[in-house]
Amino acid sequence: MLYKKGKANKESGLLVFLDRFQSLFAKRHINYQKLRLILKYKLLLYTRDTSFFTVFMQMKTDNVKKDDEIPTARGLLRSLWYYGIYGVIFGLLLLFGTSFSAMCYFFLAYFMILFTTILSSFSSVLLDPRDRQIIGIRGVNDQTLNAARLIHISYYVGIIAFLLVGPAFLILIWRASPIFAILFLIDTILFTIFTSFVALLLYFVILHTFNGDKLRNMINIFQVAFMILIYAATQLPNLLDNLNVSFTISPIWHWWSVIAFPFWFAAPLAASQGTWTPSLIIFTGFAILGLILSVIYYLHISSQFEVMLEKLATHSDKRPRVGVWQRLMVLPYRHNLRKREYFNLAWRLNQTERDYHLRVYPVLGLTVVIVFVFLVEFGIDGGHWEALLQNRWLTLTVYAMAFSIPQLIINLRYSSTPEAISVFKIIPGFHAHDFRQATVWMVVARLLIPQALLLAVLLTPLLGWQALITDINATLYALLISQIIAGQSMRLPFAAVYTASQSSSLGLANSFITVLVLIPGVGLNAVALLPKLGWGNFLITGVWLIILSLTLYRSNKAATISPQA
Repeated sequence: MLYKKGKANKESGLLVFLDRFQSLFAKRHINYQKLRLILKYKLLLYTRDTSFFTVFMQMKTDNVKKDDEIPTARGLLRSLWYYGIYGVIFGLLLLFGTSFSAMCYFFLAYFMILFTTILSSFSSVLLDPRDRQIIGIRGVNDQTLNAARLIHISYYVGIIAFLLVGPAFLILIWRASPIFAILFLIDTILFTIFTSFVALLLYFVILHTFNGDKLRNMINIFQVAFMILIYAATQLPNLLDNLNVSFTISPIWHWWSVIAFPFWFAAPLAASQGTWTPSLIIFTGFAILGLILSVIYYLHISSQFEVMLEKLATHSDKRPRVGVWQRLMVLPYRHNLRKREYFNLAWRLNQTERDYHLRVYPVLGLTVVIVFVFLVEFGIDGGHWEALLQNRWLTLTVYAMAFSIPQLIINLRYSSTPEAISVFKIIPGFHAHDFRQATVWMVVARLLIPQALLLAVLLTPLLGWQALITDINATLYALLISQIIAGQSMRLPFAAVYTASQSSSLGLANSFITVLVLIPGVGLNAVALLPKLGWGNFLITGVWLIILSLTLYRSNKAATISPQA
């Protein structure tokens, strides 16, 4: 029975469009009536995702947004304006030409933005195991569930792709020709489909390989690692320019071209402006073959995808092991039983907060990238690394780790289960100050100190022993700033529901404060480097230790007067 839309019903444009393909869904054993109903309510409930995507949708005021309003493409265009800004930037890059190199860089940048969006913004919707548990028991088969999931994500991905590619399409109509612009649009649509299926297939491999908590950890590691890779890739132009590396990409097939799939889709556009060379034919052949194989393979495993998602709902009964690093970092509290227990509790809670990791770990990776960008930008003379050893001022770059502190500390306020920690508020003898202080030390010990050790190992051979001392100073300074920000912005960790708008405004304010505080910190350490023997660096170490001790003393004294503060 075909679905017929009533005249009085207000329908999403997506549903109206899908009504024309009911027979096609029936051939794939998909119940269209149930598919349509699932999509209708998914479109209504998509604001459950507290990711980057839904932040802007929640900015609509209550007097404008109606209770029964179904999100439409027009509303999404208003909320996703920042993707339009990316699209304008991409389009302006094509003003310099439409060569093979230009097309390769366009598709590479487009892939980074689109793939990162699918991994981060849509992960909670794409990997939601509740669909099969709630909807599947009502007679909905896995093919229908998976089709609803795929169409739901494709709807948003399509709008984002339109915003990213639209300006470039208009510019190419004027810069090149309407025919070339149409070829570019078709090529981009195919590349968007390929990118989406690659993301789904990568998720399927992870789902197939791991189980339970290990599966959730691997997905989190995969998301974070890719976002750090994206941050690093954005700095490659600066690094390669200082190392005198050419940016020209030749349309010649190499062995590494097998994994350079953004280049595959640039080949047809390059060939349309010139001649078909053997390399361009191979690139184009890989693009067609990769697209066909990815679509066919996903259609083959689509029903298994829903079954695999049930692994995300399983939990391991195995108690997490207390590692050597955790035992080492709790030593400062070995004579204080209460703070030691608070530290271990905060460590355990932080292990389970995967959303916290997704928001914080990329920032930590970015700070490491920033350090090496500064080294290459200001320390390399004519592409020679030997110039680094003669510039002791570059040791100050390790203070870049302080820029991640607002993100680390502010997000400690939020938890996926805030009601759990709220129980402690009514427990007699609970000291909120001690718990906050132990939590801050947990973050420093778990995240900042390993980062500082990594920088020390990498920079000491390049910059000498002064880099090691400055790294210690920067770590002490980071701990000092952490205590100050935590005291001003957080009363009880893990006790609030994450709201991205509040976090963004508070993060912006604290980032501004951190920059202001960072200026005298770096300035004092720079003055300490004036003596050529470097003894001033040890003096700064003593200064930070004294200031940090006084800060902790005053904080503990205030807590003694008011333990619940």
